[in-house]
Amino acid sequence: MIDKDMRQSAANAEVSGFYKMLFRPGEGHVWAAADLDVLAGEAAVHFSGQCFERALEDGPSSAIYRLDLVGGELARVGPGRMFRSAADGSAAFVEADGEGGERLVVLDPAGSRIALIAVTMRIETLAWSPSGHELLILAADASADVAGAEGGYALRGEEHGAAWLPDVMSTDAADLWRRLYRWSRGLSNLTALTKPPLNVWEASWLGDHEILVVASDHHGEGSWYEASMRVVNARTGAQRIVYNPAEQVGLPVGAPDGRRWAVIEAFCSDRGIICGTVTLDEGGRRRALDLRGVEVSDIRWRTADRLLFSGLRGAQTVVGEIDVGSGELDELWASDVQTIGGWYPRAVPIGDDAALAVIESYAEAPVVARLSNGQAVVCADLAPSPVPTIPGMAQPYRWRAPDGLEIDGWLVLPDGDARNLPLLVDIHGGPVGAHRNRYAAAFRSGPVLVARGYALFLPNPRGSGGRGQDFARLVQEDMGGQDVNDYLSGIDQLVAEGVVDPARIAVTGTSYGGFMSAWLVTQTRRFAAAIPISPVANWYSQHYSSQIPAFDEFMLTGSPREAGGQYFNRSPAFFSKGASTPTLVLAGARDKNTPTGQAIELYGALAEAGVTAALAIYPEDGHSLRGYPAYLDSAARIIDWLDRHMTAGSSPK
Repeated sequence: MIDKDMRQSAANAEVSGFYKMLFRPGEGHVWAAADLDVLAGEAAVHFSGQCFERALEDGPSSAIYRLDLVGGELARVGPGRMFRSAADGSAAFVEADGEGGERLVVLDPAGSRIALIAVTMRIETLAWSPSGHELLILAADASADVAGAEGGYALRGEEHGAAWLPDVMSTDAADLWRRLYRWSRGLSNLTALTKPPLNVWEASWLGDHEILVVASDHHGEGSWYEASMRVVNARTGAQRIVYNPAEQVGLPVGAPDGRRWAVIEAFCSDRGIICGTVTLDEGGRRRALDLRGVEVSDIRWRTADRLLFSGLRGAQTVVGEIDVGSGELDELWASDVQTIGGWYPRAVPIGDDAALAVIESYAEAPVVARLSNGQAVVCADLAPSPVPTIPGMAQPYRWRAPDGLEIDGWLVLPDGDARNLPLLVDIHGGPVGAHRNRYAAAFRSGPVLVARGYALFLPNPRGSGGRGQDFARLVQEDMGGQDVNDYLSGIDQLVAEGVVDPARIAVTGTSYGGFMSAWLVTQTRRFAAAIPISPVANWYSQHYSSQIPAFDEFMLTGSPREAGGQYFNRSPAFFSKGASTPTLVLAGARDKNTPTGQAIELYGALAEAGVTAALAIYPEDGHSLRGYPAYLDSAARIIDWLDRHMTAGSSPK
């Protein structure tokens, strides 16, 4: 019997103990730093940080912090996000209004508020023009969907009224778009620049008079996969298409003088998560930049000629800079043992020849560091005192798939003798994503299990980012095909080396990892337990219920309108007969990326097949279960499930 309420369980006590040690709720400790913004003069940097001000279960609150880069002092500016400074010392940020809404705040160089504008939409981009005279705002309408990378749910901009009223969807709804706005000094309101049917996903100034955008002619998340590059007049809103890419594009950046622009172009599975090549456009002449094998995930102009880039070269994280005119390239920093950024590496330029980033590794808490000349100089250590001890150690791990392709990933081993260990395989999302050497293995239940003596296996199979576009495309039209062998052959090697007990192997994953962990239990009986999170069980129903129907159409063969093909033969729900792995399915009720029905179908199919199965749906959470206390509860349920089905001496049926 699986408990509905895990709060009194031993697993929950274990999880809570770890996260209290890590986050120090109630102590004012800032445990995360992201979205760095360097002030003019480079004496300070603002960033978005998170702090558990109250109980752990209440979750973190977000605020803007200021870090003095000279003295190292850290100060909390206030609740909000997206602090942006202009060349003259002016600034703008998005502030929480205390009532669940937000407002745009503009500061003059002295720090006085000169504009305070209440907004009903969700601001996603905020950028000063190169001259600093105007502010660009990209905002999502009150009911627009957010990408799976952000939770895959619909925004809730207005009160829904009485509890019995239905949630309504309509193909002609007017509040689902992403639009551009402009603010000029002296104005008390925003000027709308674009309107439907133009939907702007990302935007950047291109000089002072134009705006470079990634845009579609429909608001649906699926339309992003075929978005084009356009230029919008910053006065009239008139647009023109300047590039129709063969695949996906992201992170557009216009040079400050307006003479050129750059964008990352890649084979992508998720909006907002991109890693590929850099395309440079100069007056309509386009070329790919040669960046010495680095798959790029972030670009920023330092000057009109010099482009800072961050990315991956296999397991290595790289930050470099290229003079786009001469082609001269300077690698500022590269590391096999540390990494930067969130989903993928990101850094911002500072000074004439350095970058600023948040740097971390499995056992090292994130710090703000200056990167140059191959060195990382710490500007601020954000870890509390005493510093949390993360159990175990991480190391790169490589093996060959049955077809000879080299695969890599990360292996986290517990302290002590690494022999005959229980193993949890964590499959990343995407499929075009990548495990990296992240702090505490990017949390959830991983470090708690390592402290118990588990090994964690974090594979990067074919289709993962950082190994080149040809490697990434190997998963297209073969999801659940050869990549299955990539996972299993890595496990085989760990067993052959004596590291892993073959009778105590479990698998989990979120999103694509949820699909794959569900698929694996229908293809093999070697797993003692499985925990798919936000899975896909049936590609037919996924197509018609998901916010991203375009995803499966370009990733699978066949059609959602026809019988057979991969829509059938890669759907876990249709292959549950004969499965035996005890499976716990976790999902969020607000998930529009892999909708809740997918988790229900998977559970139903496994239960009908006689498999020991359980299903937990969190009513207020979306894709990948990031909200609190659901995040903590999901970690406790994973541990509890493994305790039930990974006992020493047991073996899969």
